[in-house]
Amino acid sequence: MTRELLSGAMGLWGVSLLHKASILVFSFWVGHTLGAEGVGVMASTLAIVWVISTVAGWGLPDRAPFMGASGDNGPQARRLYGIFALMVILVHGVLLLVAERVSGVTDPDCLALARGLIGGAAGQCLSAVGFSWLRGSGQPRSEIVATVVASVVLLVGPLLGAPLGWVWTAGGITLAVGAVAGSGFFPSFPGPLDGIEYLKKGTTFLIFGLGAWVLGNIDILLGRLLYAPEFVGELQVGTMAVRGMAMAPWLVATFMLRPTRQDWMDGVRPKPWLWGFSGAFIGVIISGVAWIALPFLARGHAMPVAAIDPINGVSMAIAPTFYAMVILLPLSAQWNMKRTLRAIAMGLIVQVGVGWSAAESIDVATLVIVAGLGQVVTLMWLIRTLQSHAQQSFEVDARATFPREIE
Repeated sequence: MTRELLSGAMGLWGVSLLHKASILVFSFWVGHTLGAEGVGVMASTLAIVWVISTVAGWGLPDRAPFMGASGDNGPQARRLYGIFALMVILVHGVLLLVAERVSGVTDPDCLALARGLIGGAAGQCLSAVGFSWLRGSGQPRSEIVATVVASVVLLVGPLLGAPLGWVWTAGGITLAVGAVAGSGFFPSFPGPLDGIEYLKKGTTFLIFGLGAWVLGNIDILLGRLLYAPEFVGELQVGTMAVRGMAMAPWLVATFMLRPTRQDWMDGVRPKPWLWGFSGAFIGVIISGVAWIALPFLARGHAMPVAAIDPINGVSMAIAPTFYAMVILLPLSAQWNMKRTLRAIAMGLIVQVGVGWSAAESIDVATLVIVAGLGQVVTLMWLIRTLQSHAQQSFEVDARATFPREIE
């Protein structure tokens, strides 16, 4: 990884931490205004909306870094981007109409927050393709600027007395505008046959992105099914530090896509153990940060430390393997997507199987252990994938293809 790409990754990580901090302060406002129930509504609503909008996006945001790595922003790519934008607007419009079911609450204040979260999530979703394309091409400047502005919106909006839902929506719109204006990758109106191409090219990447996200957030999803919103709020706060900073290894891996792709074409082998240990080392550091931040997170969300201490402890324990898995996922997908999907599937089977079998007897903290077991299984399969001799071919456009399988 060159110094320029590394500095870009670190810069983007820095502003991502700023954005995470602004979200944290925003959630403090939610906790003090609406209590643990409001925090739970925020966690579960964003999780459910993310899953639904990811399906609507049909893998294009997850494919965009690979498109950026090869410079693919031609007419067909723009038309596919147009379909993506139309689907995002349509889906989030429907979600706004059924916000009560999505959030699981009827309280007017919590419901207003949920609607604002859905509106902001639409803007964030619209920004995903442009920002992902820029990351793959190693050009993070526009995302850095937009993320800083969105962070300021989240920090200043509540201080000015603006409704929390409207503040979140404004932050999402800021990101969407920055992504389109900064990347120069504008959506075009699709043709009648582009829908088939959209589904055909995006399916694999949809499964990859959705599966990777569920691996890291299965505890929140299971918590939404098994527990009341206030318990989901405790789960969210207890895992907040480790989960929130997992963007670091993902960003590093995304910026590595282009140079590693060239290395592999030149015959250089992957280094899964080195990359995995690098991710685990970051996880160890973040575990220490999570331990230090525990009382501040609890006080900021108006929760007793004792309520989230067990959850935080388990989250700290699984952080090294979790971060190692995160850094290997994009690199393994570029090396061999089929085997990477198999690795994700094996981890999800473990998570769902253990969670389902113990659903009536586990407490909230144990849900984090369930997530960690599946992540360890996926990590082992990813290492095996990157040690294999086969490379998966993925045609991005007429100018560039991923390495073909080695006979």
